[in-house]
Amino acid sequence: MSEAQKAALRQQGGSQLVVRLYDVTGIDLSYQNPQLVQQYECEETAHDRFVEIPISDRDYIAEIGYVADGDPYDGKPRWLFIARSAIVRIFSPVPTEPTTKDPVVENVALVSETAVGLADVEAETAPEESSIILTPRTPKWAYVSWQISKAQSEALRQQGGSQLVVRLYDVTSIDLSYQSPQLVQQYESEEVARDRFVAIPVSDRDYMVEIGYIADGDRWLLIARSANVRVFSRPYGDFWFVADAELIIHGATQPNTNVNIGGHAIKIKPDGTFHLRLPFSDGLMDYLITVAADGESTRTIHKKFSQETSES
Repeated sequence: MSEAQKAALRQQGGSQLVVRLYDVTGIDLSYQNPQLVQQYECEETAHDRFVEIPISDRDYIAEIGYVADGDPYDGKPRWLFIARSAIVRIFSPVPTEPTTKDPVVENVALVSETAVGLADVEAETAPEESSIILTPRTPKWAYVSWQISKAQSEALRQQGGSQLVVRLYDVTSIDLSYQSPQLVQQYESEEVARDRFVAIPVSDRDYMVEIGYIADGDRWLLIARSANVRVFSRPYGDFWFVADAELIIHGATQPNTNVNIGGHAIKIKPDGTFHLRLPFSDGLMDYLITVAADGESTRTIHKKFSQETSES
């Protein structure tokens, strides 16, 4: 950043230098706003820093700028933009065998389009905090992804949480600081799931999702809430084309047995049938399916699924 540029923005009221991280998966920045994930205050002397990536296999950008005093009309802090990075896909780390006992950290740089080095990103696979993100895909569908800390999950189960649920709310013209959102739909989820698609009933409205547990007496034990997101009726301009896929694993066994998929217990219906529905992501999806009876007899089925997407 040039000293002249910083001086000009400080004269406009810029007081705190900030790096902002945005999730831009499935977003056209020419007319849609990215979803702010996190922001980090920076010293004027700093020229780089690490930022936390909440979910891998998604697209991110970073911005740097100043936060200024509130707008005279709505009182919200103003954002004085300096530079924006290119869009970067954060992939899941490839398992390796470290040659030392030191932890392996993989970094990827978000490089500004103005040729200014902006940030280094550290991908973490073990979340310490829970989060959920809502990303519109079409006027009728949206993609929801989440991460849940093990400690929070265990604590809520001890409070009676029995069923993990994703809830979709319509929050159009609602101030969540004192108004309750309108529940549109809720989806039961298995513990092994980390994402899913949800149906959008009406476009050109604002939506929000929550993830939590249902407890006895229909008590809602909240884990995380997303930002509000506008779902547009024409999300990609005059001509657009989106194709998504879902993976459904279904099967049957004897009732009163325990089915485990990918290390997580799956609910079995009284007739012994079960199913798991997941968004079909590119790459390899590897699931070990195990059924156990009487705590001793076990049978295992190993299924691998792969999808490759190309565009032209």
